[in-house]
Amino acid sequence: MSARTETGSTVRTVAATAAGTLTQGDATAFLRSLPAAGARLVVTSPWFTGPYEPSSDDPTNPAFGDWLDGYMAEFARVLRPDGSVVIETGCSWARDRPVRTVQNLAAISRLLARGDWHLLQEFYWYNPELLDARDEWVTEGRIRLHDCVTTWFWLARTPDVPVDTRRVRGFQNYLTQPFGNFLTMGDSAADYPYLDGVPERLSRADADRFPVAAPLYFIRLLTEEGERVVDPFCGIGSTALAAESAGREWSCNDFSAEAIDIAKQRIDSLRK
Repeated sequence: MSARTETGSTVRTVAATAAGTLTQGDATAFLRSLPAAGARLVVTSPWFTGPYEPSSDDPTNPAFGDWLDGYMAEFARVLRPDGSVVIETGCSWARDRPVRTVQNLAAISRLLARGDWHLLQEFYWYNPELLDARDEWVTEGRIRLHDCVTTWFWLARTPDVPVDTRRVRGFQNYLTQPFGNFLTMGDSAADYPYLDGVPERLSRADADRFPVAAPLYFIRLLTEEGERVVDPFCGIGSTALAAESAGREWSCNDFSAEAIDIAKQRIDSLRK
């Protein structure tokens, strides 16, 4: 997940394996470079407010919906007709006051109201590293609580998508039903083999926020071996690593050169 506004249309290949390619550049240009109807799954975590400042004066932020619409149109093009989009997008704290913004919910509602997409299910991921409210609200004023749950939305253009819940039973634990939609997979232990030689400052924090287990859960749930997975906001490459380990083809991209450099190091570690 990159937190920078994207500009330009250049996309460059940074790393490749027999199964996939990692690129750095504008997400829209990346998506437009992919063939139509070639992917089974888009699983991604764009920044929760898009390139906008969250404000209490505009808690639904229609501009965020416009921004997301552009990507959803590209997702529809690159996906098979019965493919899925799984997107992590949550509420955010306004910058000016201790209140929440709900641009994510407004955008999802707008997509559903048009009838282009169906919401097949939402998933709630216990992730204490998610978002921190400002210290003056939480640890000093004690008027708000830290976030610890984020929402993933599973969307498709048809309710009849290929899925087998038996493939993800191993991800659940005593806090969940055997096939429940509350996910407690925040442990980043699966990421450790991919962090050798990676700068501690960025790698540890990002691996905790978006561990390999997160995209791997949805990859196993919604794809079969050999099918293609796409992530246009791949950050330090967790989706690429998950797809590679699961025997899927993959195309991953991020705008941040710093994050992509770390993703490249993690992918290169697979060859060692």
